[in-house]
Amino acid sequence: MAIHGITSRDGIGLTIFVPHGRQQEAAAFYLVAFGATSPRHWINPRTGEVTGLDITVGRATFTVCGANPKREADPSLPGPCAAPASGRGSTIFQLCVDDVDTTVKIATAAGATVRTAPQDADWGDRVATIIDPFGHIWALATINREASVDDFSTRGNIQLVEAA
Repeated sequence: MAIHGITSRDGIGLTIFVPHGRQQEAAAFYLVAFGATSPRHWINPRTGEVTGLDITVGRATFTVCGANPKREADPSLPGPCAAPASGRGSTIFQLCVDDVDTTVKIATAAGATVRTAPQDADWGDRVATIIDPFGHIWALATINREASVDDFSTRGNIQLVEAA
């Protein structure tokens, strides 16, 4: 399954925070659901605990990290936290995949839930959204044809707003 995205050299690094202690479980989900690889583990030198894992999905690399339990216990502390409730995060991760239907089947078998079932978008792509077992929303698309900016603006934005 080919998945297309940015490379680490593109200058954007993403970290997905999951509940503390579930980072390896989350990485295992992404390995199965999206065909990711895990080239590097972040180890706490004092405890030996795996605190984060770099994950590569297609050409995109991001880090899966356990949220700091102190921040989770006291929301007034600054810094990142895990998704507050399933599907309630402030970010939607977008992946272009070769086959949306197959990716949704694999992801749901691995523990994801379907937010928007696979469907043909008005602009010609096949799209779906899922919520991973850690509460993050993933928008999946199979690009069937490249739409012009005008065509996408006319037809695509309406469907995107309705699906958001």
